[in-house]
Amino acid sequence: MSIIETIRKRRSVRTYNGEALSDEHAGLILDYIAGLQAPFGVKARIRLIRTHAAGGLKPVKLGTYGWIDGARDYLALIYEEGPLAEEGAAFMFEQAILYCTGLGVGTCWLGGSFSRKDFGRQVTPAPGEKLRIVSPAGYADDRKRFIETYIVGAEKNHRTRKPFEANFFHRDFSTPLTETDAGIYALPLEMVRIAPSANNTQPWRVLLDGRTLHFYRTFSYGFSSIDTGIALCHFGETCRETGIAGHFEILDGAPPNKNARYTISWTAGAD
Repeated sequence: MSIIETIRKRRSVRTYNGEALSDEHAGLILDYIAGLQAPFGVKARIRLIRTHAAGGLKPVKLGTYGWIDGARDYLALIYEEGPLAEEGAAFMFEQAILYCTGLGVGTCWLGGSFSRKDFGRQVTPAPGEKLRIVSPAGYADDRKRFIETYIVGAEKNHRTRKPFEANFFHRDFSTPLTETDAGIYALPLEMVRIAPSANNTQPWRVLLDGRTLHFYRTFSYGFSSIDTGIALCHFGETCRETGIAGHFEILDGAPPNKNARYTISWTAGAD
């Protein structure tokens, strides 16, 4: 499955069938996350936590305050605090999420609705490290619980995204970017547009200026840097798969936006 198909397929799964990950899937996920490295010079790691009892040991108890049901295994994101730490760590975690999706393993980003005390006992963050995000990793159950019906119903359509021209701009922030003017970046930006975000806030803003795209995030929500990292992952992975050469870098003199904070830029050309 291509990365584009995987991005389109990914959905948040909150109800699981109670089965632990198969040994095959657990092994594949462990091998994959061991080979990941966060971008932007960020130091981060991902742990796979198995909750089922083995060898006479008591099962691990992990609290998610009713948001998740039936999950037996979890991914946890730990990173060192610093510049672009949340963006880079979220970029890497989304890579793992998409890999799980390709295996047929369900996931769901959790930023606040989990017990940091419970999970912290399993991952043991070092001084300077932060446990920020976890996700169940398992097999979806067809039954729908009230909480899932409520989440979707409260937003009418949890997957609704703003139109392309709403968050992408051309040359200045008063000129919306059309898919035609986006050229080779139309598909990578579409993958940004459909990226998940906390409460579906979609905090990313992108300005195309010549051969450079500048990425920004709004100030409106506490998870906007995490959400922007997810969007950057979608953009970077789509460019990689479709052969669009370029690289991320922080540029001096990026155009200011009074409603958003500059994050990073993508410059076209050889890496």
